[in-house]
Amino acid sequence: MGEAQLSTLPTAAFFSWDNFINFKVIFLSIVLEAIPFVLVSVFVSAIIHNFVTETMIEKIISRNKLFNIVPATLLGILMPVCDCGMVPIVRRLVKKGVPLHTAVSFMLAAPIINPVVIAATFFTLRTNTNLVLFRLIAAFFIASFTGWLTSIFFKSNELKATPHHHSCGCCDHDTDDFVIQPTFTEKIFRTIHDASNEFFEMGKYLIFGATLRAFSQILIPRAHLLAVGQHPILSIAVLMLFAFGISVCSSADAFIAASLTTSFLPDSLVAFMVFGPMLDFKNTLMLLHTFRLRFVIWLLVVVSTLSSMAA
Repeated sequence: MGEAQLSTLPTAAFFSWDNFINFKVIFLSIVLEAIPFVLVSVFVSAIIHNFVTETMIEKIISRNKLFNIVPATLLGILMPVCDCGMVPIVRRLVKKGVPLHTAVSFMLAAPIINPVVIAATFFTLRTNTNLVLFRLIAAFFIASFTGWLTSIFFKSNELKATPHHHSCGCCDHDTDDFVIQPTFTEKIFRTIHDASNEFFEMGKYLIFGATLRAFSQILIPRAHLLAVGQHPILSIAVLMLFAFGISVCSSADAFIAASLTTSFLPDSLVAFMVFGPMLDFKNTLMLLHTFRLRFVIWLLVVVSTLSSMAA
């Protein structure tokens, strides 16, 4: 009877009231932290959809790949968007005619190379500025190189087909030349409508990712992570997996990295702060919803490989 009681202790401990409270706190903190960024991103996406035309984009974008990729990598300085909401913006840009490799470079770099994240990282790691600089340099290299590889391996936009059997006015149609162009007021209302639809569409993936992240933080003891912190290879792999699973916003992951500086090697901390904002669990779900499976798998392999090499 004693052995039976002991065998049930881990299960009972997992379903304890303390774990329930921890799950609730983690889940709500993720959602509340991400929602403002998702709101900003879907409105940016909707504004691009309704106010930016293909002609405008063609005039801005250079035909030279180098002059496409490098500015896109640095565009986050002017558009400080968190990784929580990059996918809706990138999808809209690609639909508007932005080359896939340019959009990919922007998507990977903007969550790290933007004033908000740079300031938060400097503030949090001000006693170790090398980590801050390495993070920015690695992000620029990985985003630029991935964009260049994308231009070589993918010639189409890789978006999933989204067939519609009705005239809803909520998506892209190839009939702009045959319809009356909307007025400014109509564009405002359409922007609000499109942003609302995209928020609820992307929100379900945010909720699902936040749920799994909360479970993972309860199930995986922190002591197990610290046990491999000083291994030159395992520490990088573990923190990259950790970053992928917990899906922390890029504006907050430096705070976690700061708490691990005494237990993990600097290389692994750089990998954590670079790979997580580029590709985490919730973003991967959104990418799978938006792009073809082969492209998402390829992107995961390339970014994870480059992140480990850069570290």
